[in-house]
Amino acid sequence: MTDAPEFSLFCTTAFEFWQRNLLPGDERVILVEAMSQDIRVTLRNLTVANALRRFVPARLVVFTGADDDWNEILWTFFDAEALEALSRAYGAVDVIDIHDLVDSRIGNPEPGDLRVAGKDLPVPGSGIEPAVLDEIVRATVSRVLKIPRVTDEVRAGAKYAQVHQRSTEFSNIYDALFAGLDPIALVTSHVDYNHWGLAVESATRFGVPTVHVQSTGTFKAYTLFPETRRGAATFRAELTHQIAEFFEQYVWGNRERLRSSAELTAWRLKGNWGKPSWWRGGAMSAIEIQTPPERLAVREHALARFGFDPDKPVVAVYNHALSDAPRTNIEIFDDLAAWYEATADYAAKREDVNWLFIDHPNQYLYDGTGFFDSLKDKHAGSPMAFVPSLALSKNVMWSLVDLGITVRGSISNELPAFGIPAIQAGWSEWSQCGFTMVAEDVDDYWARLDSSLESLLAGRPLLTDEQIERARLWAWFYRSGTDVSTPLVQHWEMGRTEHLLNAVMVAMQHVEADADPAFTAVRRMWARKDPFLTRIDLTAAPEDLTLALGGVSEL
Repeated sequence: MTDAPEFSLFCTTAFEFWQRNLLPGDERVILVEAMSQDIRVTLRNLTVANALRRFVPARLVVFTGADDDWNEILWTFFDAEALEALSRAYGAVDVIDIHDLVDSRIGNPEPGDLRVAGKDLPVPGSGIEPAVLDEIVRATVSRVLKIPRVTDEVRAGAKYAQVHQRSTEFSNIYDALFAGLDPIALVTSHVDYNHWGLAVESATRFGVPTVHVQSTGTFKAYTLFPETRRGAATFRAELTHQIAEFFEQYVWGNRERLRSSAELTAWRLKGNWGKPSWWRGGAMSAIEIQTPPERLAVREHALARFGFDPDKPVVAVYNHALSDAPRTNIEIFDDLAAWYEATADYAAKREDVNWLFIDHPNQYLYDGTGFFDSLKDKHAGSPMAFVPSLALSKNVMWSLVDLGITVRGSISNELPAFGIPAIQAGWSEWSQCGFTMVAEDVDDYWARLDSSLESLLAGRPLLTDEQIERARLWAWFYRSGTDVSTPLVQHWEMGRTEHLLNAVMVAMQHVEADADPAFTAVRRMWARKDPFLTRIDLTAAPEDLTLALGGVSEL
């Protein structure tokens, strides 16, 4: 990419733009992560950081790099030179390869200090709790080996030892950066695994706000401020409560004004699938069913296709990507595979309903063990259906399912939005917003399953009109209310081609920065310690909120 003329021109334009639109630097810094191969990710992170630098004097320090594990399982074209050039264009005073630093320290009896942003930083060792480090190591090993769980045999192996050693050094280096540079904020695209998650752990212990920028929509980010922490176990668990409180007061509290927008979002949601917006799209993800009779007609076909009893309700169990950041929020089973296995064993004893077990569409990226197929083979003699997600159209799924069960996938938002109840065996960012049935522990999970099946068989509704409206309001909140439109980023669907660079470059050359939505949203979030960016001020007076929504007052 660095050889492409449009990239060089973009970097020149970006450098000139930010030089004119930032406060003079200070001794303090903002730490920015650039460890994704997708340039859109780093561009978003840098834009958040520079939006902060519009009103907080700070220098930019970027950490980047990749290791063999990540290159093997996910990255295919990681370009460190391009990421450094982009970071310099956005004003970075230093760009360090955190992976190279880790490599240089392993096995080195006298690794010495770090030299970052003109400072020598001692590395005395990390203050992370051993149990927290072990949890992150376990999650990382699960991901790099693409296995559902870390067994004693895996724990005794060479890969586990390697990841543990590297994780220890990551934590040491991150602690040195936070102690020596006194950062104002950490801006990162991920909060999981060792090379991302340990930076977040250091930020938490040093009382530094963490901005988690999202890889979907246009300009989206969650932020955890030290002043708002309550002592929850993880970054995501902290945010779940804060998001719910804001949702209850300012989204549900304004439901009359937001209802029209929420209904429009629900209609648009029929044309794609979940979040992030890139993981499943196209014709197979469009809902064409418009009326109850149309749904029944497709249902009759779907029941016959899977050999289901038409007189029994259908319960769908949605498998989550097995090694995807396990236990980064509240999960009531030891691991995602244990939950799915236990639910399948439960289902095998409940032949009074039809059971549909659905794989994750990107499971191949997260599981190298054939878990789903092996579970299918285990229950080969039962009437349960095990079906890959991509073998089902959205029309078939929506016509067939009467109850959905998941852990934290976006399906637990979409099902209630279209009138289908959902049980969660774990937390998501929306799980406290009142439209899903969230199990508190394993016993509660089985109790909720029992009572839900009894209600289905008795014909009692499991979902209220209020829950449907809440789910649709969440869909609006996620896809619109917390998605800031700014020409400085462009929507994720723009892709990472020269079209993206040209669009942002035009904005930098021809659109004045005054009151740019990105700058306004970041400043509002920072001043109020909100847990996310918002497109409009949802805390405004009712008449102002109505105007901000486009002047629609009678909804």
